[in-house]
Amino acid sequence: MKISIGDLQMKNLELKIPPAAVWFICALIMWGIARLLPLGALPHLPIVAIVMALIGVGAGIAGVWSFYKARTTINPLEPSQATHFVSEGIYKLSRNPMYVGLACCLVSWAIWLSYFVPWLGVVLFIAYMTRFQIIPEERVLRQKFGDEYQNYCLKVRRWL
Repeated sequence: MKISIGDLQMKNLELKIPPAAVWFICALIMWGIARLLPLGALPHLPIVAIVMALIGVGAGIAGVWSFYKARTTINPLEPSQATHFVSEGIYKLSRNPMYVGLACCLVSWAIWLSYFVPWLGVVLFIAYMTRFQIIPEERVLRQKFGDEYQNYCLKVRRWL
């Protein structure tokens, strides 16, 4: 099996940066873009932004609560430390409600900023999280929980 330098560099990013840090970096990039390139002004919809943020926070809390009830780790950098497979509660709707919550908060931020270009931060967050966080987590969970996890993946979407 031949592995390229690019593959090694990509592997080095897997499960290395805490999702909250990725979220914060994307939020800063979105703010910077809105300040430096205020292109494509959109209507300012503060109520919609607030509702979206509340949905995001609610999804994140529901995900953490489900892990807490199952008494398993919420550490996203060490999925191998999971002691239980969680598929109840909000996990019936999404395999990654905590990440969905963070994405909803970025959507809220994009709505609040009221420009088109900052929406690229939401796309960047989802792409990064899928490639460098979720796919490696799924690999570990498949190894750890086998058919139970595989069957769950067939029934529940990765994001929404």
